[in-house]
Amino acid sequence: MKKKLKALPVLATAIVVSLALSACSSGNNSNSGNGGATNATAKPENAAAAAAGPLTKYDPPIKLSSTMAETGKETLAEGDTFANNIWTRGYENELGIKVSYDWIVPGANYDEKMNVTMASGDLPDLLKVNMVQFEQLHEADMLEDLTPYFEQYASDLVKGYYAEEDGAGLKPVTKDGKLYALTSFGGSLDSSDMIWIRKDWLDKLGLAEPTSMQDIIKIAEDFTFNDPDGNGKKDTFGIFMNKDLPINGFLLGYHAYLETWIKNSDGEIVNGTVQPEVKTGLAELQRLYKEGVLDPEFGVKEFAKAMEDVNAGKIGMMFMPQWAPFQVMNMFKKDQTVNWVPYPVQSIDSEPAKTQNHLGIGGVFAIRKGYEHPEALIKLLNFQAEKMFGESAAKERAAYLNGETGLGFQNATVSNLPPNKNVKAQDEVEKAIESKDTSNMGLEAGLFYQDIMDYRGGNLDKWNMERIFGPLSSQGIIKHYRDNNLIVMNQFIYAPTKTMNSKSATLDKLRAETFLKIIYGNLPVDAFDKFVTDWKKLGGDQITQEVNEVVGK
Repeated sequence: MKKKLKALPVLATAIVVSLALSACSSGNNSNSGNGGATNATAKPENAAAAAAGPLTKYDPPIKLSSTMAETGKETLAEGDTFANNIWTRGYENELGIKVSYDWIVPGANYDEKMNVTMASGDLPDLLKVNMVQFEQLHEADMLEDLTPYFEQYASDLVKGYYAEEDGAGLKPVTKDGKLYALTSFGGSLDSSDMIWIRKDWLDKLGLAEPTSMQDIIKIAEDFTFNDPDGNGKKDTFGIFMNKDLPINGFLLGYHAYLETWIKNSDGEIVNGTVQPEVKTGLAELQRLYKEGVLDPEFGVKEFAKAMEDVNAGKIGMMFMPQWAPFQVMNMFKKDQTVNWVPYPVQSIDSEPAKTQNHLGIGGVFAIRKGYEHPEALIKLLNFQAEKMFGESAAKERAAYLNGETGLGFQNATVSNLPPNKNVKAQDEVEKAIESKDTSNMGLEAGLFYQDIMDYRGGNLDKWNMERIFGPLSSQGIIKHYRDNNLIVMNQFIYAPTKTMNSKSATLDKLRAETFLKIIYGNLPVDAFDKFVTDWKKLGGDQITQEVNEVVGK
């Protein structure tokens, strides 16, 4: 059953939505007889009488409204729609939950449509929102406290997901010890930085694999000046670069953590962008640009344009995450002597280099205050986890993935994945390749293993799976980081603070312009010091204070 709040003018901006929600909440509180905002400490016993277990069916069935983003018709089985598909039928047939959608829009329009919905006060029972919208709803006292329901109804599988990484997936949605939402939480490992190098160029020039940042710089210089493609022309560059300045992985070699909130020696949270280690790394990039190791036109090239140079065989090194093989698939299919290989980030000194990781929150799932069955959200997540990764998955997963296409999971009303599942799958794949024993592999690892066997049998379309999940792969590099404690986590995993919302664009522009000018040599390296001063004055100090307040709570 939906809860109709006092209608408000449709206003789209985040600030106005927040004000509108506050008005809704205020109006609701003054009208205790209107549909009943349930006390946030509601006991789960009433719901338990209807459906006590993680996957127990409601009898009689209950109704639940939500919203949906279209994900492409290829995700649907023939004859299905986003409103009526294997997921919605499964919810009704096995859980007794009749899910309906107030609206369904293309993914690109989803956040804006949700802003309008929130401003109207006409909320669905289950809210799928981003972190900013979650904060607005919580501040307006519009969300159910899910704490007792999670404890009672979450399956062991779902509880296990949220226990990963010291419970990081629930920290952003926990307020004063109470849980107000669940997240789509993928873990942090897939965000790891690494270095991709043309191993065929290393071999052609007789260079050893890198073990230090000095080796990385030497390789970049040799790729630029020693004709690695053998065409007799000076037409190659050492390091991939474009106008977005993908320099995070490079700066890690100097123990600089760009755009990451880290703890300093005093225990305070500080922004890595304004730490002195960044200046050292920028000085080296300026030198490399002056030498010609970087494309002189990179500052005006979008990512896609710069990748054209990579695929044309003009660049030999990229600082990119685990998905880089997708960017060079066609290059490999044209010339199988091309051999992109991932390596861990390297250090300029005796202190090991570490990757910087960011927590991946794909969305927030909450229940509007007053809905009669808050536990239904948790049961829907239990259902999705069971069909994809539980005991049911062996027989039923294919149907929910539209025939093992890997598509279709997006049509679940709410969904989550096992955090950091890819590195675990890679471990199983590597062991199976080595032992020839596939009997202990999980379902997904088995699919990855088969893809690699297909590639080794001649299917070049599967080369990327070899480089992501095989023995010499990006997930293998991530496993190296994990097993050797080489990860620096971003300490701030919450919604943007008030000053972040108003000042981040200005600070980001200041950083991008200053760093580009320093690398180009249009500003001296010491201009970094003025950048730090300006960054602090223009909102950085206030943001840092707010971050410490949020993390310290």
